[in-house]
Amino acid sequence: MPDAESEARLKPMLAYSFGSLPTGFLLLAVTTWLMRLYCPTADEEGRVLLVSPAVFGIASSVVMLLAAVVDPLVGYFSDRSRNPAGRRLPFMKWGLPCLSFLLIWFPPVQGESDLNVVWLVVMFGLLQVSFTLVVNPYLALMPEVWRSDGGRIRVSAWMAAFNAVAQIVGFVLFGVLISTVHDGGSFLGLFEWDGFKIAALISFVLTVLGFLPTLFWIKETPHCEDKEVSFGLIEAGWQTLRNPAFLPYIGAGAMLFAAQYLIVMALPFLVVAQIVDDPAQGDMVASLMLLGLVLFTALLYPVAVKLSERLKKRDLMMLSLGSFVIVLPLVTFTGQIPFVPAMLHLGIACALIAPGLAVGMVIPRAILADVMDFDAQRTGFRREAMYNGMEGLLQKIAGGLAPLVQGLLFTYYGNTREEPWGIVLCGVAGGVLALLGMIAFWFYPLEK
Repeated sequence: MPDAESEARLKPMLAYSFGSLPTGFLLLAVTTWLMRLYCPTADEEGRVLLVSPAVFGIASSVVMLLAAVVDPLVGYFSDRSRNPAGRRLPFMKWGLPCLSFLLIWFPPVQGESDLNVVWLVVMFGLLQVSFTLVVNPYLALMPEVWRSDGGRIRVSAWMAAFNAVAQIVGFVLFGVLISTVHDGGSFLGLFEWDGFKIAALISFVLTVLGFLPTLFWIKETPHCEDKEVSFGLIEAGWQTLRNPAFLPYIGAGAMLFAAQYLIVMALPFLVVAQIVDDPAQGDMVASLMLLGLVLFTALLYPVAVKLSERLKKRDLMMLSLGSFVIVLPLVTFTGQIPFVPAMLHLGIACALIAPGLAVGMVIPRAILADVMDFDAQRTGFRREAMYNGMEGLLQKIAGGLAPLVQGLLFTYYGNTREEPWGIVLCGVAGGVLALLGMIAFWFYPLEK
């Protein structure tokens, strides 16, 4: 077991936590901006509908549900690996680079087409698989390398800090480039350069660079008896679900993941429909609003760490979930309350999100590490990757409902200035999901 001095060293914490940069912005960029590329609103000039919102939602949902199966498979094989280089790092090397992340922003037809649907499904599916190959083992390293509560909280805080940088990249880089670069010229007559593609190329390079410090400077602990996992695939998954601490944790996490997914996807449409007079400036304004939220949330990370020293992690998680129940519907009601300026309304709502979001960024990884330790006491095995795999499976099942719900809400209730109620209902649905997460976490048994 690592000693206290080695766990407190800053260099390995920074080297490992830097991986939260690509981990944080890859799927975030897809969640926030991909629907804006494929499904622009009727209010926007110069943008062509590539896939209808309902088809986009169904296709994204199907991909996430099918890709969810990959998470426990990667976790299972990573936990059982006897590779001399370790159980985690070789998988990360195999998963890089996530080329599909780049290609998904280059749809083949500039117009509504079945070929665009096929392209979306294939590239999004490959992205989910390659992302899992890298990120599942990456996350499994943390509870193995840092065993103390203090070490895990500090690493989680650094991960949250780099995740804040990731959100700036995911929100602002794309938002600014989408709004300012509409046509940068043609490449060999195959496609037109625009802000989406330039941001995707920069993000792709950052993805590869982001994982290099972990690959070069983090060393796995030596192979030992508790790494000799004997469970078969079915038994490994079943033993995870039998852990009484895991189901409440993942129930809360999956619902919160789906709720945040809904809000992040809806926000650019909300700004276009309710905030700006010129729809062409909507993505820029949305990115700046998200930047303000990220920076304010990051300022609260030290507060979240201090609170974790005084309060139980269980109680902090419940407070975070409770805040989302109230605030998420308030966000999408922007523009619907008489005599309240829309920009002021959205600014206040985003500020109210920040405290719960700060806790939600710092605490969950430390809670999951406690869940993994409890499993090791029950079974005698260290199975970090399988837990990340089962977390990914259940989160993707829940998260797969988010684009489906949003696509259907937009189709039947509207996502334009004249018919905004599909956007409004996204916030209501997000609040309901957060409430379900609260109910699930009420049964969390570990008093830590």
